[in-house]
Amino acid sequence: MEKIKVADYEAVLAAIKMYTDACKEGKSEIMKPAFTDNALMYGYLNGEYYHGSIEALYGAVDAFGAAPQTKARVDVLSIEGTAAVARVTLEDWHGLSFTDFHSLIKEDGNWKIIAKVFHQYS
Repeated sequence: MEKIKVADYEAVLAAIKMYTDACKEGKSEIMKPAFTDNALMYGYLNGEYYHGSIEALYGAVDAFGAAPQTKARVDVLSIEGTAAVARVTLEDWHGLSFTDFHSLIKEDGNWKIIAKVFHQYS
């Protein structure tokens, strides 16, 4: 079994940073390179179950705009070969707070988010 390389850890963090930076700046084009084209998103938003394309996230980020007061914390929970999971806590994104779990895959040498599962705090 091969140990996790620091470069992979840093690359996973860099992919997640594109997501958190886009949320703060209100520009989905910042996060799009971090996601696969067919990435999915699941969770409860305002009590309603959502499941579907990551395109909905892009639309929400662009529609809501910048939220520079948002605080983010990222924890890389596991990297195993070409698979990884990270937990992202977003605090005060337009008055809302979330915990996300991002699943990532190493695709052609680059880490990409394939799925986002989230919990919205009331």
